[in-house]
Amino acid sequence: MSVSAKGVPRPRELTGRSLIASASWMTGSHLVAQAFAYGSLIFLARRLPPASFGTVAVGTAVVYIATLLVERGTYGGIMVHPRLTRAYLVGAFWRCFLIAAGLAAAMAASAGPLVGTFAGGGDAPAVALLAVCLPLHAIAVVPTALLHKSMRFRRLAWATAVANMVSAAVAVAAVLAGAGVWSLVARQVVLFGLLAVLTTALCLPGLRHGPAAPDASGAADHARTANRWFFLFGVTMMLAANLDYLVVGLSSDASLVGLYALAFTIAMAPSTQFSEQVGKVLFAAAASSPETSGERTVQSVRLMSALLLPLLPAGILLAPVVLPAVLGPEWAGMVTAFQVLWLAGIGYAIDNCIGEALSGTGHIDFRAKVMAARCIATAIALWVLVSIDGIRGAALAHVVVFLPYVAVYATVGARLAGTTPGDLWHALRPIVAAVAWQVVVTFALLFSLRAAGTSDSVAVCAAGAAGLAASGLLLLRTFVGRRSQ
Repeated sequence: MSVSAKGVPRPRELTGRSLIASASWMTGSHLVAQAFAYGSLIFLARRLPPASFGTVAVGTAVVYIATLLVERGTYGGIMVHPRLTRAYLVGAFWRCFLIAAGLAAAMAASAGPLVGTFAGGGDAPAVALLAVCLPLHAIAVVPTALLHKSMRFRRLAWATAVANMVSAAVAVAAVLAGAGVWSLVARQVVLFGLLAVLTTALCLPGLRHGPAAPDASGAADHARTANRWFFLFGVTMMLAANLDYLVVGLSSDASLVGLYALAFTIAMAPSTQFSEQVGKVLFAAAASSPETSGERTVQSVRLMSALLLPLLPAGILLAPVVLPAVLGPEWAGMVTAFQVLWLAGIGYAIDNCIGEALSGTGHIDFRAKVMAARCIATAIALWVLVSIDGIRGAALAHVVVFLPYVAVYATVGARLAGTTPGDLWHALRPIVAAVAWQVVVTFALLFSLRAAGTSDSVAVCAAGAAGLAASGLLLLRTFVGRRSQ
């Protein structure tokens, strides 16, 4: 890892090829890691009741909300800070760690009331042990930010993959040994612990070189301002993504929270497990070369849409057949919520390409304000719709809020990122046409197979596969034709 005169890792020179390579490493290794993670999740779902998932979902929601108080914008501040020093980084580390230790103690002490309020019938000691994740996360904050800032995505991808695979293996071994809900707890604690150890080990060599230098007052002021906006964005984003567990838990028990939690985890995977990984590369690229942000934003939106939009109709169609077959009949109650959330998950994944460009080009204030509005709107929608239709209402709340949110990003956000709504539509138009053709092929074949007396499960799977093939061929022709011009 190269080091600047300030004693911190120096970002590598950014080229189009290195950007693609970085994104490939982040997404490729993350997909492998998540194959293990989601495979273990499915394995656990077949052996544990929904109540176990509900208990851990509430505890994990509290952990992730608390991590934003731990970071307080530290990650984003490091990413955009123009003159990092070792003194600044050491101070950031201790600030994060001490806050995490205090929050962990508070979470462990209040585990009983938390479970009684939001996961009736759940296991309070399991939630108390999850508090250990907070100081472990604090250890990883600064090293992770430095690895991102210096574009060391290959190293970070390796660490993330190892942590996910080992934590998945530990969880499977624990449930086979009869650990019950504790297998889910072990999965989280091992994941946070390995990330803390591995990111620190990868980052320390670069920090041992080079003299420390005093930080310029202007840079310090810049960092404090950026930290505040990144903190606001992070807190409101985490609240928007986790409030639903708490609202659902207030009106039900741990079993219903578990059904919703697994539906949300799977449906939001395109955003949380794919787009956010690519987004880390886009953020670093935008911060390094903001002058090319507009073109890069259009390209990333086009690619993300081509990869994910065809999965939208396929996922909605296949969910009633695939989810109960894979997870077990006791999980059938999550199907409708998953179908609704799948729309929001794919939409937010595409929209995130614009958001990361905004963060990297200095418009985090705009992004934070929009996210704060989304958080408030989500809370109101959840409060109203959960009382009307339970977990289906919670899922619908995300879609209701998503529509105006994406409209703001596609108009004002696009211009701030250096592009225009017209450029985005021009990039998306052939993809939308391909998905429309996919829907036509899918339902034409589905109705034909049903009319011929084919079993519903076979008809749905065959029609879904045919539709994906139709859109894939059309998109392949479109992209090959574009590259040949």
